[in-house]
Amino acid sequence: MAISFETQRLKVEEVAGELTVPERSALLDRVPDILIPSVVENLPPYFHGIVSRELAEIWLDRMLSESRLLQVKSNDNQLIGFLFAYVEDESEAHIGYLFAEEFWGKGLASELLKSFITEVAKTESWSTLIGGVDRSNIASAHLLKKLGFVEQASDESPVVFYEYKLSRFNS
Repeated sequence: MAISFETQRLKVEEVAGELTVPERSALLDRVPDILIPSVVENLPPYFHGIVSRELAEIWLDRMLSESRLLQVKSNDNQLIGFLFAYVEDESEAHIGYLFAEEFWGKGLASELLKSFITEVAKTESWSTLIGGVDRSNIASAHLLKKLGFVEQASDESPVVFYEYKLSRFNS
């Protein structure tokens, strides 16, 4: 089932593979505006250099084939970011998120992740969420810790992993 929820300031919905032509077109138009160098600085190489609609299409198809991609929109329906969950097996999901730079520092990531955790605890079979954060991304590391993610022992790799154990809600 597709993940979808709203927060006070955000509308979040999973991007289905079968987007309508206008939906896909609007998404592809916006991706290069969001995936600018400052936003993707700490992300894997395939997030970098998305400067055209054609490259956005390649990125989108890869994201949809590898993970569950959720688009994050503001209340006025503007696409402002993404949340992705790469489900390794049915019990673990590696998550990541990003916002367009003009939406940084407004508490939106905290709002997004809190609601995402609540939603997937009710709807998904995952028991663990795993977030990988580049060591230089202090804001994201701080946010994950604040939300209850636990830093995992690591070597000197540039990425630190944080785990969150989901508790099942009985509905």
